[in-house]
Amino acid sequence: DETIYCYHEIVHNKWIVKEFEKNNVVFVEDPNEIPEGAIVMLSAHGTAPEIELQFNNISSLTINSVCPLVTKVHHEAKKFSENGKKIIYVGHKNHDEAIGALGVAPNNMILVETVDDLDNKSLRKENVALLAQTTLAMSEWEPILNKAKSEYQNIQLPRKSDLCYATTNRQKALINVSNKVD
Repeated sequence: DETIYCYHEIVHNKWIVKEFEKNNVVFVEDPNEIPEGAIVMLSAHGTAPEIELQFNNISSLTINSVCPLVTKVHHEAKKFSENGKKIIYVGHKNHDEAIGALGVAPNNMILVETVDDLDNKSLRKENVALLAQTTLAMSEWEPILNKAKSEYQNIQLPRKSDLCYATTNRQKALINVSNKVD
């Protein structure tokens, strides 16, 4: 019965968001919107550590609803950063997930949205890692991945893909359906 305050919409799905709202979940964009001692939930998109700390300091209970794959990307960002890597993060500038990920290692990460963005970055050719927003389309990810691999011979990649399998499968299904429609 108690109100739960969720940082950002839990997922990008209006039906799910409406169901949460019907069940007393209030979506907020700033820790200042939360009353002291409230129950707080972190969205699936992840949260920068600095913001998460603000929520934890206000809340009586924090529910971590961050997608495990997003958590994996945050862990990799932290690990790469601790090992002195400069991290190219492929994502969308104002997306909640990208904002949260960049907050993990703000001094060691740069955001790249397009292949051309790689030309504008002055990174040494060694000591570079590459991570991705989990919700990217393969058509966004692969060209940047391929160019980064050719430009940075010793680039470090995660052991497993950062891209969400469910999202990728839905995107492939849409492409298949659209190819069948004239």
